[in-house]
Amino acid sequence: MVDAKSLREEIIRLGPWHYDIEVTPEVSTRVFLEAPESLYPSSFGPVSFLPIRDSFLTTLQRVYPDGLAGRTMLDCACNCGAYLFFAKELGAGMCFGSDVRAHWINQAHFLATHRIGPKDGLTFQVCDLYDLPKLGLQPFDITFFGGIFYHLPDPITGLKVAADLTKDLLIINTATRNNLPDGMLWVEEESREMLLSGVYGLNWYPTGPSVLVRILKWLGFPATRLHWHITDTSQSPDMGRLQLYAARHEETFAMFDGVKR
Repeated sequence: MVDAKSLREEIIRLGPWHYDIEVTPEVSTRVFLEAPESLYPSSFGPVSFLPIRDSFLTTLQRVYPDGLAGRTMLDCACNCGAYLFFAKELGAGMCFGSDVRAHWINQAHFLATHRIGPKDGLTFQVCDLYDLPKLGLQPFDITFFGGIFYHLPDPITGLKVAADLTKDLLIINTATRNNLPDGMLWVEEESREMLLSGVYGLNWYPTGPSVLVRILKWLGFPATRLHWHITDTSQSPDMGRLQLYAARHEETFAMFDGVKR
């Protein structure tokens, strides 16, 4: 077992990190915050640091309150793989995470090697979302499509890639554009270099959940539930965020609908 000092040094070397995830009871990715700001290239841009474990476990347990029971899971744009590590805590089976940036996949491989906890059947790979069909993956029970829809130049094609690889449940988490009628996609341009941006420059924001519901129905996911939609964020008065569940069959939401919000 690698000692705590060595783990801390490696976490700092691999930084910046976007998610707070425990590696051992003594060490978490939070230690990278101790590094001097000058350690990381300015081209990385600002990287927020978020504790997401509890909220994501709640996300999964809204649909599967008794755990995942071996269900397989895909995470598109998986960052350091945090969501899949947390899914394994609920009993997920085989899990696959991909991200277009090697920076994040290097972190995922570090966690897969050193994190204490269930991690059998976890695989991570650098891959552009649009290239996922080339990998010959078998469809997964659950797909998490978080923080990527609004970084894509063709988000409908990107979401179709994920949908075609999903047997049961899609969970979509995306930034949205406020102050416009729901039902549209709003075009923007973003950096191609910053760690938390896309790699294409062109990107689109949905103006609310309705536009996503219509796209998902077309993709074969007619059953949807809006988990939450926030229009007041710290980013900008024009920016919101939502989380939406989509399933191929209404029966998937039997437990979700029976649980009080």
